[in-house]
Amino acid sequence: MKIHARFLLLGTIVICLAAHGFCIGTITNSRCKCVNVISNFIHPRKYQHVGVFNQGSYCRKVEIVITLKHGKRVCVNPETQWVKRMVSFLGKRAAGTNEVITEESSTE
Repeated sequence: MKIHARFLLLGTIVICLAAHGFCIGTITNSRCKCVNVISNFIHPRKYQHVGVFNQGSYCRKVEIVITLKHGKRVCVNPETQWVKRMVSFLGKRAAGTNEVITEESSTE
C-alpha cells in the first residue's frame, strides 16, 4: 500500500509542476522574448545580429530582436515600415551571402 501512495504522490507533484510550466517551460521556451518593443530607427551599422522569431504555440506574435555591437538586445516593432524593409533586405542578402538574419521558432 505504501508503494501506491508514493506513486500517487509523485504523480500529483509531476502534474502540478507541469501545469505551472516548471517541467515543460524550460524545454520549450514557453514565453515571448519581447516584453517591450521600440519603433525608433536603429542604423544598420550598429547591428551585430538580427533574430526573427516566428509566432508559435506559446507566443502569438512575430518578434524581431536586434543585438547591437556593444551586446545590448533590442526588441523592435515588426509592424513599422523601416523594420519591414530591413527584414526584407536582410532576407535577400542572406539568400546570396553569409546568413545575417536567422529565423527561429519561438517554441524551440
